[in-house]
Amino acid sequence: MPRLPAALPPYLTSGASSRAHHGLLVRLNEAASTQEEDEIIHVEISRAKEVLSVRGQSKSKIAETLIILLHCLMLRHRTEEDVEFALVSALQLAEGGRTIAERRIGYLYLVERLPKGHELNLLVINTIRKDLSSSTPSHILLALQTIAKIPSEDLAPAVIPLLTTKSLLRHKIPAIRQRGYEALLALHRIRRTTDPFPLTINKLLKSLDHEQDLSVLAMIFRSIGHILDTGAHHFGSEEERLYVLERGIEIARDHELGYEGQIALEVVKTLGQIVESSEAVSERIADALSRYIAETLDAMKSCHRWEGAFLLEVCQYAKHIPQIYQSILRHISNLLLPDQAKPSSSTSSVLPAPNDHVLVLRCLKQLRLDVWDGVLGEREMGVIMEGVNSVDDSIRKLTIRLLRKLSPDLPLMVLQAHLDSIKSSTNLSLPLAMANGLNIDEMTRLGRYETALRALEVVEASSAEDGHAYGEGVLKILRVLEEENGGRGLIWNEGAGHVLGRLEHLPRASAEATTISLLELLQAGNNRPGDTTVVIITSITCQYLPSAYDKVQEIIEYFVNKITHYNASIQELILVTLVSLLTRVRSDRLENSTKLVHETIQDLREGSSRYLKKISTVINRDLLDEVKEKSKSSKLADILDAIISVSTTHSEKLTPSDKTTLSPPEPRANLSASRLRYDAYQSPSRTRKSNERYRDHFEDDSD
Repeated sequence: MPRLPAALPPYLTSGASSRAHHGLLVRLNEAASTQEEDEIIHVEISRAKEVLSVRGQSKSKIAETLIILLHCLMLRHRTEEDVEFALVSALQLAEGGRTIAERRIGYLYLVERLPKGHELNLLVINTIRKDLSSSTPSHILLALQTIAKIPSEDLAPAVIPLLTTKSLLRHKIPAIRQRGYEALLALHRIRRTTDPFPLTINKLLKSLDHEQDLSVLAMIFRSIGHILDTGAHHFGSEEERLYVLERGIEIARDHELGYEGQIALEVVKTLGQIVESSEAVSERIADALSRYIAETLDAMKSCHRWEGAFLLEVCQYAKHIPQIYQSILRHISNLLLPDQAKPSSSTSSVLPAPNDHVLVLRCLKQLRLDVWDGVLGEREMGVIMEGVNSVDDSIRKLTIRLLRKLSPDLPLMVLQAHLDSIKSSTNLSLPLAMANGLNIDEMTRLGRYETALRALEVVEASSAEDGHAYGEGVLKILRVLEEENGGRGLIWNEGAGHVLGRLEHLPRASAEATTISLLELLQAGNNRPGDTTVVIITSITCQYLPSAYDKVQEIIEYFVNKITHYNASIQELILVTLVSLLTRVRSDRLENSTKLVHETIQDLREGSSRYLKKISTVINRDLLDEVKEKSKSSKLADILDAIISVSTTHSEKLTPSDKTTLSPPEPRANLSASRLRYDAYQSPSRTRKSNERYRDHFEDDSD
């Protein structure tokens, strides 16, 4: 009986580079918390420091240690440890590694970790120059890759003369030629855009004539497009512009580039840049380009994969060559009505595939409105409008943006339809995944939440970066939803996380405008805001209220007047927000403000937050400043952590009477120091079981 082969060692099948690396992966996998992971990484970094400090350490051991260090730096949560001790070892390995793999690891570490302007840059430059002058292709490629990854002002003058030599640009290996152009591009991008490119446009055109490899051709076309886009080259006349355009088209036809692959995209981008850089496109240039693009579009049988990317790129420059509009619209119509070529007795249309639908919407957004509005047929427009109700959120958002381009009133009509559905509990949208066995009330509640999410998408798409409009839309949706849900004790976690996540990605000025808009609208109304609204407004007040805002006292009074209407968990959010606001109050008004908050805390001592005493402790001038200094950021959670830290440090300053008076009873809310029950500053976590994913869209904390 033949002997079975022995099983491979675990470290070889785990993706680890060595036994030591495998041991680290095992320990990290078995860690019970992020704190334990950080401790393991701290120990590993200390061990790496010892290994690299050994004089004459073997190159293989250095390479193994650098890989482990990179893994640690990728996974660590604490970033205060300095790891520059490994840079010298990495440089030595890049220069003197015994194998190409070891040298690549040295270069990799330098690419990932070498800071700009570091004193080792000069030594790295010498190593790169030495490799560029090498006769070994693998050494040249290592140097070119490093230049492309870590270009610098100091590196450019040292290596550009080598990069522009004929021996490199005409090297027999295509990968070296390609990386050479890539390195030149990377070096030019970090300089002033108007600086001349190391190669003139005539030299690049000559390179096109000699080149046969498609990947290198793509990089040359990209280089030409780059210098035109950045203004590094200006055409002296229309004749020169026409010559460059015709040469590009001739090269594309000679190589039969068509619409397939990255090279086809680079060609059309470059040709588009030639036209884009002209204030007025001449008839000869428009005719030459439109003939080439129309021929390519007519040759396309479908718009999938590269064909779709080509169509989208063409739409970007179509405004300069209106002759191709008809070809573009033909492909768009075929995408919208995939069943139009098939005879059918049914009058209902088959909707396009999601990717095709997204492609159409992006193409139409690039085109002028008059090109397709009123030109596309009724069925095509019907498919576009149907995107509002798509199960794909990308399609819904793109559709709303396109409708906004047609008319600002259309998104408002869609929003009102969603709000009417919530009010009447009819025509509600349901999530894709739902738990089994839900009754009608539970399904209705899920439908309201899903419809409200889609209403939020409409507000986002229609308001763009207008913070005031976004704030108004969000509040309108929350008021309708909270009225239908009965108000108290209901937290729409997914909606709160959605709004806060959106503000994280908006420019700071837009997030501040949203905060001011919501605060002013709430203060102007007489209604009690729902719990979800309070979760959102407390979080964004802490994080985004402008430092120069001059109505802080009015906001404090507003929160003080509302706080008694909520349960312990919501009261805690408001109290932390009040501390944040007190750190902003002018010194001449601080005494009155702190007195007002203290009186509020006295009223809340029955059955309130377990942090009540800690918050009360820090409400004085000196400790408020300390809270502000200790808070890692202006986020509500960081402010709470700072309050706890400061109050713990200064607890001895409380008098016995204070301790007796302010000691609250056993808290009702399940809170922790770093994470509030209603986590308004992070997206709420969902249930682990996929079949219960949408069962708990809300939390009921009412008593």
